[in-house]
Amino acid sequence: MAMAAATGTVVLVDAALAPYEHPDLRWLVRKHVLAVLQDFPTLSPSVDTYTSDSGASAVLLNARGLLTVSPALPPVLLTLWLPLEYPYLPPLVYVFPAAPPASLARDHPFVDHRTGRVRQTLPYLEDWAVPRSSVAGLVRSLVGALRMCHPLTSRFGSVVHATATARATTTTTPTPEEEEQERMHAALLDELVSRLGRDAAAFRGHVDEDIHALSSSQGNLRARADAMDRAVRDLEGERMRLERAVTASLSHRGELLSWLHKTSCAPDDAGAALLLAPHGAAGGDAPRWLESKASELAMDDTVDALGRALEDGERVIGFHEYIKRVKVLAREQFFHCYAASTSMSKRSPPPDATSPLI
Repeated sequence: MAMAAATGTVVLVDAALAPYEHPDLRWLVRKHVLAVLQDFPTLSPSVDTYTSDSGASAVLLNARGLLTVSPALPPVLLTLWLPLEYPYLPPLVYVFPAAPPASLARDHPFVDHRTGRVRQTLPYLEDWAVPRSSVAGLVRSLVGALRMCHPLTSRFGSVVHATATARATTTTTPTPEEEEQERMHAALLDELVSRLGRDAAAFRGHVDEDIHALSSSQGNLRARADAMDRAVRDLEGERMRLERAVTASLSHRGELLSWLHKTSCAPDDAGAALLLAPHGAAGGDAPRWLESKASELAMDDTVDALGRALEDGERVIGFHEYIKRVKVLAREQFFHCYAASTSMSKRSPPPDATSPLI
């Protein structure tokens, strides 16, 4: 009967290992599974669908059953899932309470109380390597760790303590198995203390590095803030200087426009008299005077047009361009005005100024 059960187990394991990624190592996987089933007869193999935290699912070989941590402690329900990459990846181990009222303890060093998964902090899982690591060795290490720190809640502590006290009163001499368990407890405790010390030292070193990096970043940020404050102050001073320059330019523009308006509206009696005079009164300089006077008036019209363009804003003409053109026009207007006045001075004098008195 036992031979038939063993044969059925081997057939089940061989069929379940068909989709695994390392066909050359199926013999090693079969050896590990049969060894853990032999060392822990309460476990039984099966094939089920495993769903990871990311939502991916796969059909995996697993072994589950009650695991007795210690005669004085209540058993737990253990489930071992062999990933498709086994033996290069360790098994996925889950621990659950065997009785429904029980629950997992919070802040357990090895078991997550929300999912029941055994963390990588278990030394055997953390140091998993091929070919020295196996499923049976993992379960033995888990038994020792859970015996030292049981995953169930503290309400089972009174029962455990009472059982241990009863055993202590009835048994005075420790058995070799208990001595071996005590030595295993001491070794696990020393290993945990050393790992905690190394982790604390590494964490302290990382904290010091982070503090130094943050201090350097804080100094750089302060220097940048000072530079930005200086730049803002400089820009504010430049803005005030530009405002004063614009105010002065607008004042000069108003004065210039007022002068141009007065100049363009002033009557020219001499020119009108010359235009009304007969052709022979001015002699041969009349055409020159007319041309100069026309050019002078054209300059006035051009300056008025520039003034209107400046009033429309700098989209048409800028202030500096306006001043430049006005200077050129004023210079040309001066020459035309001078030519006109010269032409008027060259006219023949009136008879009462040149003829002798009779």
